[in-house]
Amino acid sequence: MMFRMASIATIVALAATTATFAADMAVKAPRAMPAALVQFLWTGCYLGGHIGGVVSDDRTTSALGNSIDFSSAGVVGGGQIGCDYQFASGWVAGLEGRAAWSSLTNTHRASVRNLITGVTVPSQFTLSNDFLASATARLGYSFADRWLVFVRGGAAWTREKIDDAFTNPRGIAVDPSATMNRTGWTVGTGVDWAFAPHWSVAFEYNYYDFGTHGGTLNDTANNATVTLNSLKDTVHAFTAGVNYHF
Repeated sequence: MMFRMASIATIVALAATTATFAADMAVKAPRAMPAALVQFLWTGCYLGGHIGGVVSDDRTTSALGNSIDFSSAGVVGGGQIGCDYQFASGWVAGLEGRAAWSSLTNTHRASVRNLITGVTVPSQFTLSNDFLASATARLGYSFADRWLVFVRGGAAWTREKIDDAFTNPRGIAVDPSATMNRTGWTVGTGVDWAFAPHWSVAFEYNYYDFGTHGGTLNDTANNATVTLNSLKDTVHAFTAGVNYHF
């Protein structure tokens, strides 16, 4: 009888131990999914900065009718802000605004002709684009969870500073100049990589076209005016940027 009661007690103890172990197993938290496997969603807004290189591809027409090709290279740097919406699984549509400083400056030899006397004198023509801005829409496709390839297009603006320095026939040095704000258009393409939960890095190329226009340069101190017949202004920009998504 004593042996039978001991056996029953042993069975009860083993059952209790098994139940306790099973209960411990039931409350264990599931293993977290590795961060690399969590899909990045592009829906939301972002703020960031960019830096890179710019090249101008321009043409001027002098008062004599001569066409002069010139280009310059420089540095561009600024910021951007935008919002995206991811739909249909991998497609992403968004809007972005950006503004940047540019070091683009070109100086070349030109000539100035007096329309009354017909006298032509050599000059030094300088053009700089010290500001670039755009407002664009972009459409992209997300692949491999954290990569986005996209195209963009929209409106663009630049500030041109122009002067055409020369010495007139009376030996007086004059420097007619003007500052012009130009509106044009831009298209581009690039790739965005989300390397952290709230951060991405983008590499892109953008083309800016501000058309062909004329203008008037003035030196009021010396009562000198130069009429610019034609200036074609285009810019190529290659940039890398970092964005914080919130």
